[in-house]
This record gives sequence, structure tokens and C-alpha cells, in this order.
Amino acid sequence: MKKLLLSGLALAASLATAPDLYAHGGQYRGPGDVVPPNPGGGRGSGPGSSGPNTPGPSAPNTPGPAGPSTPGPSGPSTGGPAPSSGPGAAATGPRGAQVGDDLTRWAFWWEFNKDPFIRLKDAIHAGGVTTGTDDFYLGGARREDAVDTLKPTKTDILNQILPALKQALESTTDRDITSSCIVAMAKIGEDHPNFKVLPLFEQRLKERDQEIRETAALAMGISQLPDALPTLIHLVKDTQQGRSLVDRGEVDVRTRTFAAYGIGLVAWASSNTDLKRSAFDALKEVLGATRDRNLKIGVINGIRLIRTNPEAGEKEQKLRDEMLDTLWTYYQKQEGQGEQQIQAHVPSAIASILGRGGDVKGTYKDRFAGELEEKFGKRNNNIYQSAALALGQLCTTGKEDQKYCKLLEEYSGKGRDQQARYFATMALGMIGGNDNRNALLKQLNKGSDQEKSWAAISLGVLAHNTMKAAGKGATTDATIGRELQNLLNNDKNEEVQSACAIALGLCKYTEAADDLRKLLEKYKKRDDFAGYLSLGLALMNDTGSKELIRNIVKDSIRRPELLKYTAIALGKMGDRDVAQDLTDLLAAPDKNVAKLSAIASALGYIGDRRSIDPLKKMLFDQSITELSRAFAAVALGGIADKEDLPWNSKIAVDINYRAAVETLTNQQTGILDIL
Repeated sequence: MKKLLLSGLALAASLATAPDLYAHGGQYRGPGDVVPPNPGGGRGSGPGSSGPNTPGPSAPNTPGPAGPSTPGPSGPSTGGPAPSSGPGAAATGPRGAQVGDDLTRWAFWWEFNKDPFIRLKDAIHAGGVTTGTDDFYLGGARREDAVDTLKPTKTDILNQILPALKQALESTTDRDITSSCIVAMAKIGEDHPNFKVLPLFEQRLKERDQEIRETAALAMGISQLPDALPTLIHLVKDTQQGRSLVDRGEVDVRTRTFAAYGIGLVAWASSNTDLKRSAFDALKEVLGATRDRNLKIGVINGIRLIRTNPEAGEKEQKLRDEMLDTLWTYYQKQEGQGEQQIQAHVPSAIASILGRGGDVKGTYKDRFAGELEEKFGKRNNNIYQSAALALGQLCTTGKEDQKYCKLLEEYSGKGRDQQARYFATMALGMIGGNDNRNALLKQLNKGSDQEKSWAAISLGVLAHNTMKAAGKGATTDATIGRELQNLLNNDKNEEVQSACAIALGLCKYTEAADDLRKLLEKYKKRDDFAGYLSLGLALMNDTGSKELIRNIVKDSIRRPELLKYTAIALGKMGDRDVAQDLTDLLAAPDKNVAKLSAIASALGYIGDRRSIDPLKKMLFDQSITELSRAFAAVALGGIADKEDLPWNSKIAVDINYRAAVETLTNQQTGILDIL
């Protein structure tokens, strides 16, 4: 199985040789060695214990998630350059970057959390007129009028994309094409008038290939179809019926773990309290019964995905209370370092369930603050990191939370764990408010390059959220903008400058656009740095940069990562021609796999309906590699996606990625590695 590792130093090698490539739409969001060794708490589920046959998945991983530098993300994500040998990553030389991955870099946080900030499809789908009106009839006389935007119509999805994916699925035995088609159909999450999608997924549960089995289970969750829940429950509980579904003596741990995430995804999309109750009861049972760390983390995050609304009635309130009680009981168990890595996923889960201001009594905030104050003894560093992130999600700018903000400020300067210090800095930006703003401004011009970078991106997040809360007519924070611009121009470290570029884009400080353009013109050959500069300009909607970025796209045919991210930047700025330009490149005689993969990835993220026909042609083109065809399926799924953001962004955002296990993210086979 070929895996696409177009990130870090692997990028250079991938262009010189036939790289390993993933096919089920993978998008790596984190560093290659993000998964820490298992210190002994809970049984691992790596290749040796995940069940027979092939180890884990691998399939269009397309250049992992984006984000210049560090071998981190690269791949259809929603913008943001893919880590190559950029600032702070695996590079050496005049820029002074350290050798090897520095997992504490701000870029990793950005890659996991960027999707809600970029919202690429919002810009493209509002782009402009394409065609007239389509007529489509479902059953009796349901007529659909197409909206005059670049967004695909119901007709496009049900008459063109879904049947093409089914045909490709049923006419191949290739792992990559199979997995990619399954995930793409799941993103659509709708039955065709002539066939249902869940039986197509269920059939693949019996495959001998481990990747296909677990992808099929996950696809049921991605589909968000309520009818998928009973099957997923049987799988995660390893019942007799679940074993019958996989035609094995037991449901392997990886498939059970993917089913746990799938249960959460189905519940996330539902307003049915009884369905959510069934989902929670199954996950709760497994949490109390399993020793496997992958499965436990899958269950915790599955519960985290269940959205409750106490205002909907007593049943909903009771469900929320039981969810919190189950997670809290597990978190408070006195366990060793290994189990604490698993427990570290609880703070984010609780914070997601309650939301900002939801911890009225301060029970959870007090405990997480106590973790940072080391009131509970020496803990796994993942606990400190998660405590800081959770406080950033739970606290408000009100007086009652000032003590937590003060603690976060102090910890960001003197805390025990370096990553937790940086997460504390980000927590201040997430909480917002004038005091936190001033604290971050002070941090911006002191300390190491890393500290400056984190302060910069945190200020960008704070300014972005402040403007979003203010609504229409909100103005840019000129002080933050000026300070970021000064740092951009006076600090020559690309790590700092990259963070400033994204932050300036987030706070829409257009006065810095000229400076960003000059840097982009000067460093357009540095793929990672140029990617962040392009994205910064796109985030501030500097349409004056379109021509410069368009020229970089044209000159980047042999530089797939830069090609992809500059194309995404154009899409973010509402450029209605970028998809056509990419389609033209796709039809060119050059069959370079890396190039085709990057183009297909960008087309999927952009979501322009005019790309459907050329992608369908590519899907069935026997003259190109099967992996390239798999990427066409990835792109079609992205175009037809029922959600505006990537399906796994709801898992990635606010997660402590430093407490990762193989099935969460490991650059190849985890939930967050699948596009």
C-alpha cells in the first residue's frame, strides 16, 4: 500500500521517487512521532493487537494536513501549507531551525484547529453564477431549483457523483479506490433513489483487509445516518452479531475503535434524545470494560461528540449529567502515567459538552486549575496540557473567571511543561477579554521565538473571535495589528513571521498586506513559508494579491504542496477561476502522482461543481495509477460533502493532540489522518 507523505523532509524524496501514498482521503494533522510510547497504562492496539491481516489503514492520505513546516499536516485540509522543511521543522541552515520535529510549535495547534477559521467552502459557494436551473425529480414530483452558485446541486450529487462512486467501488479490488469511495459516499450521507449506501459499507466489514474493515465502520459514522447506529453498537461492543458482521471470532480492536468514533458522529448530528441515549449507554459500557488505550480514547471522544441541550427537557438534562458523571468518575481514578495519557482526553470532552460558561459551579475549572498548580502530585504532562486547553474552552471574561486567567498567564511563563505553557498562552487568546489581550501583547515582544510565535497566533485568535462576537460592523483591533506587523518586519525568524502572517489574516489587518506581499514575492520558492504568507493574505481577503498568488500557482506544477495551498488561498478569496485552472492541470499529459494528488485534494476542498466531470473522468481513467484515481474519489467526496467543514474537524478542534494514540493520529492510520 502506498502512502503519501508529502510533508517534512519526505516532500523532497516524494518528488524524486514513487512515494508511499495514502488513499482513503487521509490528511495528516500532526507530527510523525506525535504518538508517545505506551508507558504501561492500558493495552496498546498497534499492529500486533489490532487484529489479523494488514495493519491499519492507509489510503488517500493526500498530502497531509496543511501547515507549513514540520512534518505535520499536509493534505486536503482547508488551506494552510503542508509542513515541509520549514520554520522550526526538520531543517538546518541559516534559519537556525532545529533538527527533527519540534512538537511544541504553534503550527501543529493551527493544523488541528484551522478549519473553523478558514471555512473555505463559504467563500467558494458564494462565488458567483455558473449555470441556470436544473430540474430534478425524486419519487413523485419533488422539484429542485439549483442556486446560482458554484455549490453542487442535489442533481449533481445524486445523478452524477453518487452513482459514479458506487460504480467505481463495485468495479475494483484496489484498497485505495475502495476506501476512498467508501469515505466519499459517507460524506454525502444520503441514499440514492435506486440504492442505499449503508449496505455497501456493511458488505466491506467482512473484507480480509483491516483498513477496509475499519474504514467501512467509520464511514457509517461519517454518513450520520441514524440507521447506522445499531450496527456500530454491535461492532464497538464486540457482540455475537458484531462478530457475524465482520465474519470473525471477534471484532478487532481497531474496528471497534473506529466504530466508537462513528457512534459519536451519528449522535452528533441527531436531535433524537433516545438515539443519543443509546449511543452513550453503549460507549459507557465499553469504557468500563476495555483495557485498550486506543478503544478507551475512541470511547471518550465518542461521548464528547454527543451534543445535548438541557433546555430540550428533563431527558436531555439527565443524559448530559450522566455523560459528565461517567467521564469525571474515570478521570478521578488514581492511575499511573500510562492511564493518565488516556485520562488526559477527558478535560477536552467535558469542556466540549459544557461549552464556554457552562461550568457554573466551577467544579471542573477548579480541578483543572489545581492540575496546573500541581495540587495532585506529579502527573503525566498530557494532564497539564489538557487542563490548560480545557480552561481555555470553559472560562469567560467575567470576574468569576479572572483567577483562572491569572493562573494561565502565570503558567504560560513559568509552568512545568513547555507544551502546557504554550497551550496556556493559547487559552488566553481563546478566552479573550481586555486583560488577556494586554497580557498577550506583553508576551509578543519578549522571550524565545517559540513564545513570540504562540503569542502572535493567540492574539490572532483573540482578535478573530472578538470581531466574530461583535457581528456586522466589527472593526479590526488596530493595536494588535500594528504590533503583529512590527514583529513581522523586525523579526527575521520565519517561524515567528509565519505565525504573524496567519495572525494578521485572522484579525484582518489589511494595512499589513503590502508587507506580506513583499515577503511572498521574495520567498515564493520556499513552499512552507510561502504557503503561510498566501493563507494570511487570503484570510484578510486581500484581493490585490490574487495575481501574485495565481502566478505562483502556474509556476508550481512540480511543487505539489505549494500548488495546492496557493490554490486554496485563491479559493478562500472567492476566485472563481481557480477550479478551472486546476482542472486544466489535471487534464495535462503529465501523470505525476504527487501533482495529481495535490490537484485533486485542492479541488475537493474548494468544492466547485464545475470540477465534477473532469474528476469523474479521472476516476475511471485506466491510463493513470489506481492511487491517482483514488484521489479523484477523495475530491468528488469533498465537493459533495454535506458538511461545510471536514468531518473530523469536530474531533480535531480543541483536542490535546500531544496525547495521541495510533487510531487518533500517527500520520497514517488515525481518525484525524483521513480526509
